[in-house]
Amino acid sequence: MSTIAFVLAAAAAGAAGALWRLDARRQAPAAPEPVPETTGHPETPEEHERTRPSLHLPGALRRERRAWAEEKGYDFARTDDWLNDEWSRGAAASGAVARDIVSGQAYGHEMVLMDLGGVNVMAMRRGSSSDVVLDARRSGLTQESSEDLLEAFTLGDFTVLATDIGVAERLLDERVTTAFEVFPEVVTAVWMEADWVLAQTAKGSHSADWEAMLAPLAMLADAACALPPKATAAQTLLLDDLDPTRHMPGPPQPGFGVLAIAREGVDGGERPLVQRPEEPLDLPSRRQAVARGVVEPRNIGADEVEPIADGVDKRDGEARGPRMPRDLSGGSSLFDD
Repeated sequence: MSTIAFVLAAAAAGAAGALWRLDARRQAPAAPEPVPETTGHPETPEEHERTRPSLHLPGALRRERRAWAEEKGYDFARTDDWLNDEWSRGAAASGAVARDIVSGQAYGHEMVLMDLGGVNVMAMRRGSSSDVVLDARRSGLTQESSEDLLEAFTLGDFTVLATDIGVAERLLDERVTTAFEVFPEVVTAVWMEADWVLAQTAKGSHSADWEAMLAPLAMLADAACALPPKATAAQTLLLDDLDPTRHMPGPPQPGFGVLAIAREGVDGGERPLVQRPEEPLDLPSRRQAVARGVVEPRNIGADEVEPIADGVDKRDGEARGPRMPRDLSGGSSLFDD
């Protein structure tokens, strides 16, 4: 039995050494392979890297995430229970737990790089939450869609679905179109959910791809702030990053006011002196001292004016009431004006 165990251990060590050599050979820069003349153009190192079959030792991607976190000054953790209930779309639809998590700040946003059920996902917080969900998938990606997602439009190689097509169309601006243009080819899906913007990649992504995903994902996080806020979200105004303003005056002290001065005799401070002029001011007036003839004094009731009502009926057959004399001999002049 000991001989069989020794033979098995030796075989396992030989296999591990072979895998280590293959992985080291893959990581080492190699000379570009000759390209057949039928292609018409040489293959770039990036294309050669993506078409090369991926072979990793167990934990190689975790070590690369940890090394990238140390290089960028980010934090690294194997798990984070606070992130398990943050997302329910895309790669998180299966309910996978986030593992091998890189967290930090990028372009003014909180950034998280993690593994969700074997899928590499980068998430960036946008600062406010919304009920509207946008899901953009690269052409050819086979992924089940939720019943509440409707196809809105096509953006480059991505087909955009949304829970509200009108809101998704109004979100389009230069930042959104530029972000989808500069995303690396390894990015297969991008979605906006709650207060996060997330992007998942195909297998074989490395630190160079993660670095190229930061800027476009930050542009989408900025643009996503235009989404309608969540109905139950608390509207808080963040003033930490705004420009400084003047200092606000302190609250008024109790007991200081007109009533306090009148009732309690509180000293209201120095007041302006009110002094009236000795001579009245000559104010403008429309009154004029003008004489328009001589008025002779008369006694009231001494004028020879016939009384209006003397008891005599003076009707001449015409209708009673006020009358206005009108001359109709010239005809109507209403239409001559």
